Amino acid sequence: MSRTRKATPGHDEAGFSYLETIVVFVLVGIVLTIGLPSYRRYTSNQRALIAARTLASDLRVAQQEAVTRRADVTVSFVAADADCGNGPSYAVADGVTTLKRYCLPQDVTWASSPSPLAWDPTGTPGAGATLTVRSALTGRTHNVWVAAQTGAITDDTR
Repeated sequence: MSRTRKATPGHDEAGFSYLETIVVFVLVGIVLTIGLPSYRRYTSNQRALIAARTLASDLRVAQQEAVTRRADVTVSFVAADADCGNGPSYAVADGVTTLKRYCLPQDVTWASSPSPLAWDPTGTPGAGATLTVRSALTGRTHNVWVAAQTGAITDDTR
């Protein structure tokens, strides 16, 4: 004799219960609460790193442009540029013509206000410099150096 079982209302359907769904959402919330601040710090540090690498590259381009154009090329630095939402920036210019303007990412700043740099037509800088970009969120810094005598441009981003 076989016994058949009657299905209890509400228990014969496949899927997740309300309690299981709530537990999953709570666990996801906990993981996000722990992981999100770390991710924000990581991305801020990466933006500072990219800004330093871009700066080093653009300084090399400015130096090459001075040689190619046989003219002085200047890189000027701005702490609060209206064209960049009042954020920091720099511009590469040949006389009055701006060749490039770069706005630093929102949470990246200059560690100190850099003085303008100029290259003469031989590619020699007027002065050496240490340029430092800083993550405003974490304080992590990256340096770009311009050697006064040789014009060599190096950075600590490797």
